[in-house]
Amino acid sequence: MPRALVPLLAITFVDVLGFTILIPILPFYAEHFGASPTIIGAIYATFAVCSLVASPFWGRLSDRIGRKGVLIAAQVASLFGFSLLAAGTALWTVFVARAIEGLGGGGLGVTQAYVTDVTTPGYRARAFGLVGATFGLAFLIGPALAGVLVRFGYQVPFAVAAALAGLTLVLTIVLLPESKGAVKTAPTLGEIRASLRSPVLGRLILTQFAFAIAFTSWVTVFALYVERVFGFGPTQTANMFIVSSVVAIVVQTTLIGKLVDRYGEGRVAVAGLACAIAAYGGVGFVTTVPVLFAFVVLWALSSALLRPALVALISDAAPAAQRGTILSVNDSLNNLAFLMAPFISTTVLQFNPHLTGVVPATAACVAIAIGYRLFTAPRPAPMNEAAEAA
Repeated sequence: MPRALVPLLAITFVDVLGFTILIPILPFYAEHFGASPTIIGAIYATFAVCSLVASPFWGRLSDRIGRKGVLIAAQVASLFGFSLLAAGTALWTVFVARAIEGLGGGGLGVTQAYVTDVTTPGYRARAFGLVGATFGLAFLIGPALAGVLVRFGYQVPFAVAAALAGLTLVLTIVLLPESKGAVKTAPTLGEIRASLRSPVLGRLILTQFAFAIAFTSWVTVFALYVERVFGFGPTQTANMFIVSSVVAIVVQTTLIGKLVDRYGEGRVAVAGLACAIAAYGGVGFVTTVPVLFAFVVLWALSSALLRPALVALISDAAPAAQRGTILSVNDSLNNLAFLMAPFISTTVLQFNPHLTGVVPATAACVAIAIGYRLFTAPRPAPMNEAAEAA
């Protein structure tokens, strides 16, 4: 493992842990100030819209000045956002806090660009798998920690999240080496548009966008689906997410590297999409809890296989001088999917819960249709592989 990945993984874990603490609490905190379900949805949309707009800017800036400064800026935004939530006295403070975090949300795309900077092409999928496993571990611990902390009042979990953001900031400043030096000129918008329109990179990003629609349209209504079909409450639903997190951690820490070494990123991505189509397409046939568990495992397996392989392919296809921008544009499309998909999937859920899998299954089919020829064709070595390996 490249030495620079170790502090990055530790920083990412602390950062995501702070974020996951607020996930199960934020809706109830907003209700505490009189928010309706529609207003709560608007709070989530506020973060997504701000991040959608800001991420490409941060990515392009990281291509210009280096990754570390942008990651520090994102963590400062998180620190202010969580602190405002902890000190909040009205509903507007919740909106402002989430807007601040969204506008400072250059984290994921720039983190992926950092991973690309410090790894060789042959190690990238394994490295992205480790980042994904770090996310999974934080998603396991964060909500459980929130359940303990909220007993002392809503402000306490947010104060802890702010403290974790502060710790992340210190760790980044002290431990994280810069992965990319500043350049005299950043890539022009015309150069970036040309890269996004290229047959390979453009189709890879469209594939990722289609899968993001599949994933978000399912995960955002999953709790409502199991409530209506199986009568699950919060604890049983949380157990399902725990199962999916464990599957993701195991696959991304122990299997993804071996699979990519043997079959290549493209075929691993095909396997992930095949699992997604099977999982989402089979939702209407789930009638018992054991079968539900099996489909949750299949759903988790699809994401655990696809995401590291696909991000590695996108980072390899992106010009070296534009990686921060390209990966941040990719992150923005994930936010766009988060805005679009829930409206469609909740409409289907209200019509018939057993048809909930139709939307994500269709999106997964679109993803494999877009990317299949790229994934199964022999992939030439990236143009910069020799230089990166050296």
